[in-house]
Amino acid sequence: MLVDKYQSLIDLAQTLGVSDLTVNEGDDVLHIDGTAANAETKQRLWDEYATIDPDYRSGDLVLNINNAEGDSTTTYTVQAGDTLSKIGSNYGISWQAIFEANRDKIDNPDLIHPGQELTIPQADSASE
Repeated sequence: MLVDKYQSLIDLAQTLGVSDLTVNEGDDVLHIDGTAANAETKQRLWDEYATIDPDYRSGDLVLNINNAEGDSTTTYTVQAGDTLSKIGSNYGISWQAIFEANRDKIDNPDLIHPGQELTIPQADSASE
């Protein structure tokens, strides 16, 4: 079970008081969603994820933690079969907006890999 693999991350999220915390497993992927009180809390969760899966290669976790302090982006971990267009359609933004927000991580918009952590800008800021 993926919950067992990522239990320390789930426990940390609970300890740090992540609100609206939901954990759902399906299709060999664990989804953890919630809202962190601040950027430091969000970063601690990502650091724990990096401890469990240092290269983000497993592709078995989607960690979607928003920042209550007004974080204008969401983070998405690429899954097998994903494209920037597919990810963009899930968030209501263009693939170009995702590509622009991740130029430091993506050289070619046609080459993304499972486990990559992408920044997903808000739909409002994507059109500006």
